[in-house]
Amino acid sequence: MNIRQLKIFVTVCQSGSMTAAAKNLYISQPSISNAIKEFEREYGIQLFDRTSKKLTLRALQLWHAYLVFD
Repeated sequence: MNIRQLKIFVTVCQSGSMTAAAKNLYISQPSISNAIKEFEREYGIQLFDRTSKKLTLRALQLWHAYLVFD
């Protein structure tokens, strides 16, 4: 993980969607999606439940991520 991925993750959480995060960060939506997927692959966790244009933060996985970084 790098600071860029962390910034993207936080922005997605705050904005509630990858599209809104992309607009806020002035980067493409596919770049946002790829950064989140790489973050998830790197740590073997799924941070969001993805259902028809809606992202839901997975609380248990967020807790796991917190423990990894602590």
